[in-house]
Amino acid sequence: MAVSRAEIERLRTEADTIFTRIDAVETALERARTESGDHWESGELTLTLETPAGESIDVTLDLEASAAENAQRRYERAGTLEAELEEREAVAGELDAELTAIDGTCEELASSGLVAVDSAGDGGVTDYRLSETGEQLLAHLEKREGRVDFLRWLEDAATLARRLWRGGPDYPQLTAVEVGLDLGHVRQLYRAMEAVRLVETYDGSIIKGTERKLKPKTETHRKHTYYVSNPRLKSWACQWTPLLPSI
Repeated sequence: MAVSRAEIERLRTEADTIFTRIDAVETALERARTESGDHWESGELTLTLETPAGESIDVTLDLEASAAENAQRRYERAGTLEAELEEREAVAGELDAELTAIDGTCEELASSGLVAVDSAGDGGVTDYRLSETGEQLLAHLEKREGRVDFLRWLEDAATLARRLWRGGPDYPQLTAVEVGLDLGHVRQLYRAMEAVRLVETYDGSIIKGTERKLKPKTETHRKHTYYVSNPRLKSWACQWTPLLPSI
């Protein structure tokens, strides 16, 4: 589901409203827990409350949580969604800014023989497709030797690969700061490495401290897109990384 500023503001408005009416909300929750009704089937209680701005809104509460916990969960969810939205907006901005560069890259790929150019279709749009040489290159990248070549060819890819293999999950903003690379460049590297299955996005909302050696914590609540080494290539990585350029 697409994240919107409106959703983030709604969550924060609900949280603010719960806190400003916390006594009334807590009383309503306690009363509901002693009464029978449909709210026991859903585990939720819906109240109509007045916001700090004087408007009426319906707020659906977790029956088992306190008023403060209901509000805090909304603040945390709003923070997570805002981080995701800012990251998506940053990526979109980079893509727009790089449109001219992408056109140039397509032309370079065509000149190299990796892609073939089809005749411009409706609206004068030029279509590109993989050439036979391009298909052979993709097949090569599916092999271990091909992935090693990929890390040798792509500038700074080996740096990121070693960082993930040794340190666990990481996200582009932190990588860029600590490695000293441009954020846009780091994002492109991670996406390219994901395309050849050297890395994958971390699946889960909480990262255990034992998984993340870069920033040791008991656990990390994921608010960014984290990348992690493909676990199916772990043993292979240990075998081949000594052959990569020194970092």
